[in-house]
Amino acid sequence: MKPERKPLYLILAIAAIFYLAFIVGTSFIVGDERFFTLVDDAMISMRYAKHLAQGHGLVWNIGDAPVEGFTNLGWTLYLSFLHLFPIPASKISLTVMLTSSVILLANIYVVWQISATLLPDSKHAPTLAAFVIAFYFPLVFWSLRGMEVGLLVLLIDLAILLAFTQKKTFLVGVLLLLAILVRLDAIIAAVLIVVYLFAKDKRSTVVPAAAIVVTTLGILWFQQAYFGSILPITYYQKVTGFSALERIRHGILVFNQFATRDTLFLFLFSLAALLFYKLHRNREALLLTGIFLAQCAYSIYVGGDYAEPETNAANRFITQGMPALILLFSWMASRVLANLKAGQPQSASTNPKAALRPAIPLALGVLLIVSGEPWFTYTIDNAPLLKADIRRVKLGLHIAQNTSPEAVIAVHAAGQVPYYSERTTIDLLGLNDPIIAMGDAHGTFYPGHNKWDYEYSIDELQPDVIADNFEPLPEFMQGNQLYTKLKNGIYVRNDSMLVDADGLSKEYR
Repeated sequence: MKPERKPLYLILAIAAIFYLAFIVGTSFIVGDERFFTLVDDAMISMRYAKHLAQGHGLVWNIGDAPVEGFTNLGWTLYLSFLHLFPIPASKISLTVMLTSSVILLANIYVVWQISATLLPDSKHAPTLAAFVIAFYFPLVFWSLRGMEVGLLVLLIDLAILLAFTQKKTFLVGVLLLLAILVRLDAIIAAVLIVVYLFAKDKRSTVVPAAAIVVTTLGILWFQQAYFGSILPITYYQKVTGFSALERIRHGILVFNQFATRDTLFLFLFSLAALLFYKLHRNREALLLTGIFLAQCAYSIYVGGDYAEPETNAANRFITQGMPALILLFSWMASRVLANLKAGQPQSASTNPKAALRPAIPLALGVLLIVSGEPWFTYTIDNAPLLKADIRRVKLGLHIAQNTSPEAVIAVHAAGQVPYYSERTTIDLLGLNDPIIAMGDAHGTFYPGHNKWDYEYSIDELQPDVIADNFEPLPEFMQGNQLYTKLKNGIYVRNDSMLVDADGLSKEYR
């Protein structure tokens, strides 16, 4: 018996309206034009995508040797496809956000289908899982702000659905191939899905396993051949220079601070139910648990992410494992609800509207626990990081208006300012500079913010403009005779003929 689908359609409709409202709420006006922009990290991928679409290759600066300052090859290729169309810079990010909203809606449907597969007689589990996943804050935020998280989640969830239903393992292989192409560390979930298939039927693992091996080796070969490094520059910039113990310590710290609210209740409830209901200790439950725990372990191992304090929620890596946990929780919660309803009149359970009565309040309660605080903050202060993103867009446009196209700028935030200024850019934190990325680290571990070499980036390379500030910069620039700090905080090289210092000094925010 299939569950009543009216709740699914209602959830999809509400989610679609909500996602559109979220997207419109992040837009802003510059001059007389409405702009949309992605989170700063996503705009780094957009810069590479634009250069590729223009025929310059996957390069950070046009004319420079290729460097891989991104970790989402497949997503960057899709962004490049969007740049083939005559979409203005003010609206190109909107197309990405709309794409992500469609991806999120598709994932709601897939999660519903997985839950219905696990419990075909349940009137509660699909509604509960679909509702929670539709409004889980980190998934909505990172997807609608331009990151590849939503696409990764959709591809893995589709692979789980096909693995559970024993349909077309060839398609499972294709989905895992695409997930790894989108982001290489999707191999974590991909391997677990193949192990699950192997436990069910060894013959069904041939194509998926081959897809994982061939895709992974192909990507590593491409990275070495094209970029001259088997791993992205971002790996060396974020991971090297610190011991594994230092990274793990920081990963545990931020997990405890920002991810326990998202995960602990759902996990402990699910674990308790699994211990109580022996019949549910099966391969499916083990796969869902394994994917969630593996993503948590990966997050801790790499030291977490940079944005947990800003989002006040689980990071992108953990978010990729949350659908598995939410599915497991909905499965176990539905089992508990079925026990509680045992003995009630049959008429109460056959009414389609009855499916909503316990499921929706429970879903709202779960969302209040796992995402209530960040959504409350959102209603007051809009999306996290948005104010800084808007400021950087305006700064990039301001630089474009007051410098020559040949000018070289230096930045610490390497997304919006380089993209909208369209200037040759020095990345002061080294996410797009192998010299800095493979150099010495400074201070206490903080992902992506521990490497700089101002003697090299500023004294040696001498950019025309230093566009933004970072805590160590003012001390380094103190007494520097080569640059002048303008009243709006921008540094200009005194002898540069490529900068209108008077125009650049005006307030741009």
